[in-house]
Amino acid sequence: MMKPNPALSTLSSRKLDSKNIMNITIGHVKDSDFDQLSQIYCDAYNSLNIGEQWDHASAQKLLRHLHKAQPDLFFVASCGEKIVGAITAIIKPWWDGNHLTDGELFVDPKSQSKGAGRLLIKALFAKAFDVYNAVSWDTFTHRVHEHPLSWYKKLGFKEIEQWVMIEGDVKKVLRNLK
Repeated sequence: MMKPNPALSTLSSRKLDSKNIMNITIGHVKDSDFDQLSQIYCDAYNSLNIGEQWDHASAQKLLRHLHKAQPDLFFVASCGEKIVGAITAIIKPWWDGNHLTDGELFVDPKSQSKGAGRLLIKALFAKAFDVYNAVSWDTFTHRVHEHPLSWYKKLGFKEIEQWVMIEGDVKKVLRNLK
């Protein structure tokens, strides 16, 4: 299980809800965390019914890929010995400075609304700013449910009106290019 990083020791939360108190700590991901993280990722995204169906193998492949790309910006949130969520992103040079991109934030559905997501974003942004002088996080979220978009907006995120996310089926596009 992860041990809190002393540099991140100020990133902890004790938040009360109607059922329990969670003591959340933030640290860096370890290799032994990926099985648990993959299950949390599947639970978080599959419960949303947004058209994605993750299994353990595909979630682990994605998370390990992101970790390999930028290990210093991959953080986990824990409550005691139990991992409850994670965040990761990579640094990409852009016209106005370094941007965080290709990010993932996910929290176990049973542990949401208890401060983990907030602490994870704080850890990611603090490290990205201090080490890489990051100026922005360009990320995507879904519109199927009000949350998480409304939560991101409360934190200061905004929709970019000039952008639209597109997807192209590789085989179909190649056929159309013949």
